[in-house]
Amino acid sequence: MLIAQLREKMNKANAKMRAMLDTNPNGLNDEQSKEYDDLEKEFDDTRAQLDKAIQRDAKSKERESFMGQNQRDPLVTDVRTEGQEKDKKEMYREAFWTMQSRKPLNPEMTRSLNEGVAAEGAYLVPETFATTIIAKLTEKSYMRPLATVSMSSSVENIPVEGDDGANGWIDEEGSYPESDPTIGQVSMGAYKTGRILKVTEELLQDSISSIEAYVALKFAKSTTKAEELAFVLGDGVKKPTGFLITAEVGKTAASASAITADEIIDLWGSLDEDYAANAVWKMNRNTLVAIMKLKDSNGDYLVNKGLNGAPSTLLGRPIVINKHMPDIATGAKPISFGDMSYYYIKDRKVMTVKRFDEKYADTGHIGFRVDKRVDGKLVLSEAVKTLQMA
Repeated sequence: MLIAQLREKMNKANAKMRAMLDTNPNGLNDEQSKEYDDLEKEFDDTRAQLDKAIQRDAKSKERESFMGQNQRDPLVTDVRTEGQEKDKKEMYREAFWTMQSRKPLNPEMTRSLNEGVAAEGAYLVPETFATTIIAKLTEKSYMRPLATVSMSSSVENIPVEGDDGANGWIDEEGSYPESDPTIGQVSMGAYKTGRILKVTEELLQDSISSIEAYVALKFAKSTTKAEELAFVLGDGVKKPTGFLITAEVGKTAASASAITADEIIDLWGSLDEDYAANAVWKMNRNTLVAIMKLKDSNGDYLVNKGLNGAPSTLLGRPIVINKHMPDIATGAKPISFGDMSYYYIKDRKVMTVKRFDEKYADTGHIGFRVDKRVDGKLVLSEAVKTLQMA
């Protein structure tokens, strides 16, 4: 069957792309990037063919169903007065969640839903739902409000400037020195994170908005936990690369279990002033408690406690609490100082949902497998400095 063949072709292309990303955690070279882009184009072209095949199949079944009806009975359609026609996005959203709750679909919904079939029987989530997830992640995130966040549909190479080059002083009619800036690239791929949510059958009988809100809330919470840890400490293997992995060490403490005021000041001074204007301190609450006890040579505390909801500051810059930062311990990096806008987060536009009816039937639940893809990297290591314990 053509539909099965197209899905198999998509699965093979997707498996090859996943294997390339898994076996090249530090990014793809130019040749690999071209191969990856070709595979992605093949996937998208095949998906377009699959969409058309599914639409043709659905229309054929609809015609057969219509011809089997008593012709004196009118064909049931979703009757709307002029000016009430829903746009495609809203129609797909309604059809998607109606389908997930197993409520009847009218022909217009069926046609709309056929446009969102993904691989392995899953469905692409409505764009409004994907946007809701990203918004909820931002609300709960430690990293996203500070990082540079964008959405992408494919692997992207971020140009990173290295040496700026330099001017020279020139005699009258003298020669101009040649000095070219250096440009590097950081490849941003996509790593998949997901889970299976269990929803009670009673909830599925409620309104569409109830189901959508519940799935969005639960998935956003678990995804935030997974992402936040990876954005800080991820090793780049099947997950984003944490900023602590690539940030430069600005100061190494003399002790493995204690930090001094002078070491904090040295860390502050290690960051180039070009990045200091937007720099923030990052640490967990345990480390902050230890730092709040430190005093300078005049006996004044280093930390200024924020008032009326304002963040506390250290040497004039805000302190951002991040519970995923490590505690003070041997070899750990419990404190960072730098401009976190140089940490890039790339969300893929595509998210999918697949429903499992039988898996949890004995407990009266329905399963929803939800996934999203994301990558994160510190694109300029010198923009963030860390304090490393002895």
